[in-house]
Amino acid sequence: MCGSKDSTVYRVSGRASASLPQPDLRLGIIGAGYLSSARIYPCLHTLPVELAAVCDLEAERAERNARRFGAQAIFSDHREMLAEAALDAVIVCVGPQQHAALAIDVMEAGYPVYTEKPPALSSASAREVLDASRRRGVVCMTGFKKRFAPVYRAARAALDDEQFGDASLLSIDYASGAYRNDPADPASQFLLDFGIHVIDLARFLLGEVAEVSARRRGYDTYAVTLTFASGALGVLALSGRRSWGVSTEKVELTGGPGEFLTIENSSELTRFSGDAVVQRRRPVFSTMAGDSLVETGFQPELEAFVEAVRTGSEPESSIASSYESMRLYEAIAEAAESGRAIRLAAP
Repeated sequence: MCGSKDSTVYRVSGRASASLPQPDLRLGIIGAGYLSSARIYPCLHTLPVELAAVCDLEAERAERNARRFGAQAIFSDHREMLAEAALDAVIVCVGPQQHAALAIDVMEAGYPVYTEKPPALSSASAREVLDASRRRGVVCMTGFKKRFAPVYRAARAALDDEQFGDASLLSIDYASGAYRNDPADPASQFLLDFGIHVIDLARFLLGEVAEVSARRRGYDTYAVTLTFASGALGVLALSGRRSWGVSTEKVELTGGPGEFLTIENSSELTRFSGDAVVQRRRPVFSTMAGDSLVETGFQPELEAFVEAVRTGSEPESSIASSYESMRLYEAIAEAAESGRAIRLAAP
């Protein structure tokens, strides 16, 4: 984490363009690595925020992002940043091993915080983050981006349509390339780092899960059956034995008789009523490889965080909800390890 090294502060100049949203929130970001530089910082220019400070243990990375994205100061110790920079909120985008501790530090300093997923390495640690949020009375949000992807928002809207009927079945096929899968290091494992996305998505779409059954082959192949509290069923096919270059993300939702929809690659939706197509969503991309920060959910989730900070409201992907996703993740891991169905207590 941005922790024990002596802090270094650099001042850089910058002026917001009159054509951009006028900033009313001063953000600090902890982390200036590849993910944050490619997915988080580029979204900020469309939001009513000012990047006040960047913190990274590697001063060169912090200075690079400060100059590239217009920050006023850089730090190599997050505690120095929290004490010295004038901030309204903080984004944490570092390795998952540090999410819980950094989130708590930020909230103890009195600031709302957004962390990348997962919120912690265990549900117990996530609960500590939740307790800190409630104790300090500040917003804490986890970056479960799929909740904010436009195609999954459209799916939720379809589920709320009376014509669709009660949801009866959810099926998700989700796959990646290889993970290290060290049993002693949860952050290196496919299920927590990658599978957690659709574990959270299942809850977003159909609500809380009452029972889980699962089988695994190694630590990179899972077949999971979910029984939702509503009575709906879910099936997750999760694999870390495919490819990083060939996207695999297929979701199918069935409602009442003849009512169903399919989603491909986190962007395309086709809804059917009987034999008729009643809704189609197929965005046209102009970015290389179709990697849109809007369609993938990064920009909408940051918009939601800013709005939650401004209004003091609970965000869609609050730490309270993220804690429940961590409980579901652990139930899946336990079911796969033991071969037994696992019941989840109601939240």
